[in-house]
Amino acid sequence: MSVTHSTLPNATSRLRQRGRNAFTLTELLTTVAIIVVLIGTLFVGISAATRRAQRAKTQFLMNSVAAGLGQFQTDFGFLPPVLMKRSTVSNGNAGLARDVTTLTQVAGGTPFIKQQNWYSYTTLADFLLGAGGRDQDGYGAVWTWQGSGAAATVNVEGAGSAPGRKENPRGGIRNPGSDGCWGAIDAPRSSMAAFPGFFGARNPNRDAVTPANNAAWNELSIEGRVYGPYIDSIDERLIGGISGIDAAGNYGIVTSTEVDAATFDRLPKCILDYWGSPIAYYRTPYSGTDLRSDVPSGVQDGLLNLGDVFCLRPWDVSTKETATGAADANGDASSSSSLKGASFALLSAGQDRAVDRSVRRDLAEFNKDNIVEVGK
Repeated sequence: MSVTHSTLPNATSRLRQRGRNAFTLTELLTTVAIIVVLIGTLFVGISAATRRAQRAKTQFLMNSVAAGLGQFQTDFGFLPPVLMKRSTVSNGNAGLARDVTTLTQVAGGTPFIKQQNWYSYTTLADFLLGAGGRDQDGYGAVWTWQGSGAAATVNVEGAGSAPGRKENPRGGIRNPGSDGCWGAIDAPRSSMAAFPGFFGARNPNRDAVTPANNAAWNELSIEGRVYGPYIDSIDERLIGGISGIDAAGNYGIVTSTEVDAATFDRLPKCILDYWGSPIAYYRTPYSGTDLRSDVPSGVQDGLLNLGDVFCLRPWDVSTKETATGAADANGDASSSSSLKGASFALLSAGQDRAVDRSVRRDLAEFNKDNIVEVGK
């Protein structure tokens, strides 16, 4: 009798064959590790590229702002003043970070110490973009204030054709006038005559007798040339609103129309960098309340320049730029010649969104990624 052997593999051989075709645990773990490394490398590369792009776009924006300041100076013969919060007034007419402030009105000891905190977040938006209403810069929307802390209503820009309501383009300012701030200093509103330079003292029409009623005041019809806006095609997402001051007295509470749509229109405005922090404006001290003068009052103040602002100084000073200025908290007097000769400077806190104003090189390296733009 013949025996026929089957050519089909038995169960054991089939399992062995399957084992040779499958991944081992070691191979699987190695593959997963490679994928994780590749994803991590890709993520790091994308993050680095994003940071470079944010920095490049912020530098371009600051360059545009500097050009706008140069054009403003060409148009009017002086640089915009430093707007800060000086104090509060019982009637609520003090402007949050929008009062004209001289170096002597800043808290601190020596003029050098005062100068470290003499900067503005609101000047750029007020003077270069025309963020204020008609009662603030002579051009723009019609504002109706309902008292201190109360909500304000704003008529739609462009509505109406009566004199003073021809709001095209939307941005811009009327001539700031001889005092450089729409009459806030040399022709303050009658109700704010005791507070020259304050936000609420602005008198764009320079009326000898200004109406006491806020609603009537805001209906002033002002004609004349519209200057600016001095920054073209700025992304509206780069316009922030200052809704408060932090515990250290810094204007660091910034909001947007997406976060605070109900009150955003009436908030003081600032220009943000691409990390969402306000860009600070510094300038050489002016003489007293004369905003057109670039010569500080007093012999000691006259020695000050932007090279003495510690956080503006380069982290690494080029040998070709080396200069000596006031010593910071670390005793470091290193500065740069271009900064010492600048009439204004702009500062972005960079990716870490932090600045140490007491020194040039801080231990936490907050100042290392600062972006500074200077102008003559």
